[in-house]
Amino acid sequence: MRLTGPIGIGVRALLGAGITAVTLLASAYVITVFAAAVLIFVAMQLGPLEFTETGFLWALAIGAIPVLPCFAIVIAHAIRLERVELLEGTVPAAEIDANGGRTLEASATRLATQFDIATPEVRVRSDTTPLAYTTARPTDPVLAVRRRSSPVIVVSKGLVQTLSSAELEAVLAHECAHLANDDLQLISWLLVPLFAAEFLYEAHEDDEDSEDNEDKQWQLDPLGWTLTSLSLVGLGVFSRGRELAADRAAVEATGDPGALASALERLANRRHRRRRRPSTDLRHAQSTNAINIMPTLGEGGDLGGLRSTHPPLEVRLRELRSVAAA
Repeated sequence: MRLTGPIGIGVRALLGAGITAVTLLASAYVITVFAAAVLIFVAMQLGPLEFTETGFLWALAIGAIPVLPCFAIVIAHAIRLERVELLEGTVPAAEIDANGGRTLEASATRLATQFDIATPEVRVRSDTTPLAYTTARPTDPVLAVRRRSSPVIVVSKGLVQTLSSAELEAVLAHECAHLANDDLQLISWLLVPLFAAEFLYEAHEDDEDSEDNEDKQWQLDPLGWTLTSLSLVGLGVFSRGRELAADRAAVEATGDPGALASALERLANRRHRRRRRPSTDLRHAQSTNAINIMPTLGEGGDLGGLRSTHPPLEVRLRELRSVAAA
């Protein structure tokens, strides 16, 4: 079963890619211009160079040109590093629980046949936070015209322990739908600025991880807040539509809208019972939150508005009810 997204999904993809590209290019250009300005200023102070105001501006513009090929290399490296982080600490499903692991693998194989995709490998994280997302291997091509390699579906122990077998299969179907719709490659690119922002600023987070300290951090760090917010806007424009499309496709594959609906409700209820942060220390929690089947950061982690990466639960449940009634 090959899924083709509606026109709206395509428009969202273009908008998301455009916002992300502008964010990345602007960030790279600002950094490059700043570095070039410092070098030119030092050279002028030492005497060998003299610039008029116009000449100085032209020198900055020309000095920023070499950033483009370097920029492409950095982006490719960032995507591979992103994949490494998403797979860190995971093991094949069968190594966690022989019987349960084989059940997950059998479900993934059956669903892959229905969706006409390569059978994904199922890997498990030890986190107690419920997680389910898809990613590629670090060695896979960053940009591929055809899907040649087997992708990876990652679930956590917390997810397996929280959901029933029917709900687990519905979640796996949701992730397979993302693969069938070719979401994985675009999402990898859209995650780059968010991942970069986390990588640059997570070192400044307080060990106590309190909400007050985090708010103070962003008040003192407008650059980090701006980069993260723009990243979430670009990702969310596409991600909110892709989640609804994957929900519908999962129901078509399993024929059981109730299983996915109950899984989403169960995960939402568990999220609301937790603090803002996950119960397990997740590295790059915001980017993991963005690609998980449900937000992982608790009620406060879903920022709402343009920065929301997931549709509201009520919207997803209403869509599932409409599919069931059709």
